[in-house]
Amino acid sequence: MKFRGMIAACLTGILFLPASCADDKPKMEVPDTDTAVFTQMEQTELEGWNGAEAETVRDMPLVRQEVELASGGTAALYALDTGEEPAAGTDELTSVSTELVLNSTAVQMGEYGTVRELAESELYHWADASEFDYIQYTQPMQISETRYAVHLRLENDKVGMEQLVCYTGLGSGVARVDRLWRSITDLQADEGSFAFDEAAAYLISDQTL
Repeated sequence: MKFRGMIAACLTGILFLPASCADDKPKMEVPDTDTAVFTQMEQTELEGWNGAEAETVRDMPLVRQEVELASGGTAALYALDTGEEPAAGTDELTSVSTELVLNSTAVQMGEYGTVRELAESELYHWADASEFDYIQYTQPMQISETRYAVHLRLENDKVGMEQLVCYTGLGSGVARVDRLWRSITDLQADEGSFAFDEAAAYLISDQTL
């Protein structure tokens, strides 16, 4: 699958909210689907990004932009600082660099109720993603009172994608969903991406609250 196909797959809407969990820790349920195999992975990378030193995230080339919402009011969204204007859609910005794509979207909480429940619904976003056969995911990690993050790695028999999804409550029933991803063209030789790690650390830092 080509990278543009991955982008199209990632911009599809979140489907349905899974049943809420009684556990204090946020927990995602695996959707009932024959499309892909879901496997839980450790939060090692999330913990590393969350624990990054202040110097690591201070100069990250992301830009903040106030966007007028269709429902009224404004929301602060983020884009990669590529020197070009990000593509603007309804309540969202999408920016592309040589290695990364960042989609930043303002969503109405509506039936989700809380940013935690929004994060817990992430796997349902991929329930019918036929482009991928194997999906690794972390349970949502609480970054702060108003923020959760999920790390995913999605693969088929040829290519893959790494993705960080950061959910931030903005107040007044609005949340921001920052979806950062990179393509993996060689699954066997992939050793990660420094650019992705830097951007991920910045997105979940206090500088984007």
